[in-house]
Amino acid sequence: MGFIVVAACLGVCAILLCRLFVVPHDLRHLPRVPVLPLLWSYSRGEPEDKRLRRLVLPFANEMGEEIVLVWALGRWMVHILDHKVGYDVFANIDLFPKEDPPDDLLLWRFIGRNNILLSNGEQWRRHSKVIRNAINQSIPVPQFASLSRRLFSVIGGGQSTQHFDDLAQRFALDAVGTTAFGYDFDAIAHDSPFVRNYNTIMHAIANPLYLIMPFLERVVPRHSLKKRMDILAERFGEILVEKRETPGPDMLTNMLQDVHLTDGELRDNMLLLFIAGHDTSAGGIASLMYFLAKHDELQTQARKEVVDVLGTTDCPTVENVQRMPFLMSCVREALRINTPIAYVVPRSASMPIQLGRYTIPANTSIVLNIYAVHHNERDWPAPFDFDPNRFQNISTVGAAWIPFGLGPRQCPAKAFALHEQMVLTAMMLREYKWSLPASSVHADDVQNAFSPFALCLPHRLDLVCTRIETP
Repeated sequence: MGFIVVAACLGVCAILLCRLFVVPHDLRHLPRVPVLPLLWSYSRGEPEDKRLRRLVLPFANEMGEEIVLVWALGRWMVHILDHKVGYDVFANIDLFPKEDPPDDLLLWRFIGRNNILLSNGEQWRRHSKVIRNAINQSIPVPQFASLSRRLFSVIGGGQSTQHFDDLAQRFALDAVGTTAFGYDFDAIAHDSPFVRNYNTIMHAIANPLYLIMPFLERVVPRHSLKKRMDILAERFGEILVEKRETPGPDMLTNMLQDVHLTDGELRDNMLLLFIAGHDTSAGGIASLMYFLAKHDELQTQARKEVVDVLGTTDCPTVENVQRMPFLMSCVREALRINTPIAYVVPRSASMPIQLGRYTIPANTSIVLNIYAVHHNERDWPAPFDFDPNRFQNISTVGAAWIPFGLGPRQCPAKAFALHEQMVLTAMMLREYKWSLPASSVHADDVQNAFSPFALCLPHRLDLVCTRIETP
């Protein structure tokens, strides 16, 4: 009897898995990545960039396709590989609204749905106005400079080996905390419980078994993980209450002046700002530091430019940052070659539409694959070479450079993120020289952490930092 029950359960699971991975009939005319290599990639924790480079990018560079069908997070999605096709979709936010993500994946429960990322229509316009006004009230360059000096006190003098992916994460957390929330996590100097709890949650959410079969969240729910997520979300609610009582010159205080946002909407946007300003900013910073470590001649050239502009004592400002075009080219090239977000939240249309030479049925998940666009050989010769000189004439490459997305819904914190990287890197160049250790796992290529959520974040990035003695 027991054998029969087990056999029946296995049979049901087999049927569910077949239905999960089968390509819908109305999508079978599209070029697609085979599902078995994708499942193998997820199950062994292959980093996002390696998976896309191996399985998706050949459709753009070898087959000349503009789109490809990819299975991810429990369903088939159309990935756009060409920025011109991407613009047709992402410029029209009414025809192509953000897709309402499936309930099974805990990531969406953690982030919340009432924020600028997932809302649509009038709700999105309301959120967008409030968030953009708050972010763009002023670029906090002096705060970035102050946090850079705090980071230098941790790195210290002489020569030392630093875990720079960790330092970048701690710097980014303090940057978003002090400027967005008016709350100092003090993560640069101390081990932050916020970081520990957040990293534990994201690691658990990324369990490959639940990613391959999201319905398991209903069959075998992870109650302890949900409780941990709720506790962290509650802490953001407490910060919101504290900010109402003690307003300051920060984004959250600005957002609180808008009476049209509910506390739930404010909290969801806070969580989103925390994740975006924390993980993606840290990934961008670490990638830039890596490429300048690997290319000593470019680091030297960037250092000369910084010293010519800032001298040995001046602090960066919005004005003098604009006088460092080569360093900005390095920032842009690092964001291209190791884009922190490989692809964006899906869109969908309520009617059949045409993408390139293919007809896409209604209600199909459509994503802009930023990594593929940034490594498309039609726009980027030798796409895996780090070459900042590509950006000496930004008008020739601007349309294909999309690390912050495309269209009206591209990331509102673009200027914030670029200035954050510019200020920290300029001050680092003046204070330190850095290189990769002889035994670095990054000696041949940047090695990112496994992320099922389209993030490319350098992992175990050790840098040998040597303090520059000023005469």
